[in-house]
Amino acid sequence: MPLRTETIDFGEEVQRLEDEIDELENIINSIGDDVDGETAHALLERLQSLQTHLKGVKWARDEAFEADYAPMWDDDVDAITLAGLTGGEFGRMQDDLEGAGSGAARVHQVEAGTEDAPYIDDSMDRDQRIATVSDLPVHYLMWAESRIDDLTGLGGNARINYDDLRAEMQTQET
Repeated sequence: MPLRTETIDFGEEVQRLEDEIDELENIINSIGDDVDGETAHALLERLQSLQTHLKGVKWARDEAFEADYAPMWDDDVDAITLAGLTGGEFGRMQDDLEGAGSGAARVHQVEAGTEDAPYIDDSMDRDQRIATVSDLPVHYLMWAESRIDDLTGLGGNARINYDDLRAEMQTQET
């Protein structure tokens, strides 16, 4: 049984990501050179990550069903359901992947955290699901992994509050 599930509407997710990208770009533009290199690097990494996730979600929304290279995405859908992993599921994944790289871990995590999506069905065993997930575009996998991470974590919303970040940086400057 999954830790927590969420059905994600692709249109709403595109809007959420675009809003977060806009907000982060405004922060980056407003702080300019008034921030240390480590913080600037972290903000730019986050921006790049969000842009990658946006590409993945847009692919799932606009191209997946018609992509010849993704026959496993066999239905045109507006939403999918992802799930957080329990300690046992996460542990089993780690045991299966001992010594494997982060790319393999991403595929296994997305497989384990996908509850309902057009690329899996109940007739597939775990190996078939992993093989199918491994054929999905990396941008989609990176986005799904991130959302599964959010669902796996405990507590509230993991979203960065850029207004708080701006206030904190302004306080540090003075």
